[in-house]
Amino acid sequence: MARHRAPNQAFRNFLSILLGFGLGAANNLIILPWAFGDNLDSWGLVRVASAWAALLGPILAFGAPSAMNRYKGPMSEKGTLSELNGTLVWPPVCFYLLFIALPALSFPEGVAHLLGLEGENRNAVRPIGLLAGIQAAQVYFTGFLSSRLKTAMSTFAREFFFKFGYAALGLALGLGYLGERSFLPAFVALYVIVLAILIAQSLANRFRWSLKGLKDWKIRKEVWKYGGTMVVGSSAMVILSQIDIIMVGRLLGLSVVPAFTIAVFIATVTGIPQRASARIIQPLLAKALHTNQGEEAWSIADKTHRNMLLVGGWILTCIWVSMPEINRLLPAPFRGLDTVILTIGLARIIQGSAMGTSQLLGLSDHYRHTIGLNWMAVLLAVPLNLLLIPDTGAGWGLLGAAVATLSAISATIIGRQWVVWKIWKRYVPSWKTLVILGTLLIPGLTLCSLESALPDILVILAKCGTVTGWVGFMAWQWKLSPEALDFAQRKWAALRP
Repeated sequence: MARHRAPNQAFRNFLSILLGFGLGAANNLIILPWAFGDNLDSWGLVRVASAWAALLGPILAFGAPSAMNRYKGPMSEKGTLSELNGTLVWPPVCFYLLFIALPALSFPEGVAHLLGLEGENRNAVRPIGLLAGIQAAQVYFTGFLSSRLKTAMSTFAREFFFKFGYAALGLALGLGYLGERSFLPAFVALYVIVLAILIAQSLANRFRWSLKGLKDWKIRKEVWKYGGTMVVGSSAMVILSQIDIIMVGRLLGLSVVPAFTIAVFIATVTGIPQRASARIIQPLLAKALHTNQGEEAWSIADKTHRNMLLVGGWILTCIWVSMPEINRLLPAPFRGLDTVILTIGLARIIQGSAMGTSQLLGLSDHYRHTIGLNWMAVLLAVPLNLLLIPDTGAGWGLLGAAVATLSAISATIIGRQWVVWKIWKRYVPSWKTLVILGTLLIPGLTLCSLESALPDILVILAKCGTVTGWVGFMAWQWKLSPEALDFAQRKWAALRP
């Protein structure tokens, strides 16, 4: 059943994320610049606050999503899923109270200094602490829904509904119904509403927990050890995903953060396929490993690599060839980010194409190897940011942050592929990988410098249509993604009378 539901859920997730991206585009490119006006520091503060929440939330969750997927099979057989859920809730609660809530309440000035907040922005410490806790809870319940292969509603809530609420807050600010000081508390309230939706969906899918946890202390320690190991490894990737925003804010100032936010936002559309599939691929791989279906697991990893590279690369190529027109459509303060956008987009594609082997390694008995590899990326990214961003270093500014992230991600993925080869003697990249890269380069190099007197929107549509037709033809001709073609044919057949 899971196999048959996966394509439909991935498609629905893709639509939710795509719609959310459309709302995000309107919000980041039109609503928020208008609402905040020249006060970019306030907008930068909200963005940095959400970055800290996105960084701390998955760390506080203490590997709960991975543990839920890894242990669902054996715990279902024993009838102890509620005890597993209870066991996994205690570390997040304890760590949040001890390391986030207590310092934020007792030493807000010290925490503000640690976060690099100055002036009135120092009052944002407690909202940031609340956001981190809410984000951790969202990660926990999203992990439960993923283990049940119920991802469509959670994706809709976190991607579309949240972006809709964010846009509504921006409109309220711009129209004067909401003050700038009230924007961040309202932003926190929006997080709470999304969490309520996730909790309701989890309860509807028979979420139960026994707060006493697993009675067998040996198994409980094993679960906590796995969760702890996973959070140590995955926290590095979470830090890596947010470190560029935080470093830009500290090294260049909060007023520069909105420009980098827009560059990241445009580039992040290349990661839509990864975000749509990640919560589905993980439970499918976990099930294959639990039932000793090694070839099935490798088949999933191979399909994930090809599809993420093909679809993500197609999106990045559309952005690449349309950059002259996109640049003219952006607000004046945010133009000239072409290279930054493409560099970040390339990093997202490389990361997405390696998602299958990354999750396979993390769910297997060799998951400890992920720790050193992921922290290697962080240890590389931090000094690179310090070297490349500020004028006292290379002076590359926003491009320096993008290059630092790309370098760190590329290094860790190369290292991970070497580990995978050493353990299983398998490579996921194949000759089709080269065909996909060649397919994407041809229109990219041909159309990127093509100019036209037509309106920019029409030129973008024409270029993207050309890229789409070429990539679709090559994918069909070389059978680069037969499963996607089969899914599209079935959907088309269902629409026909």
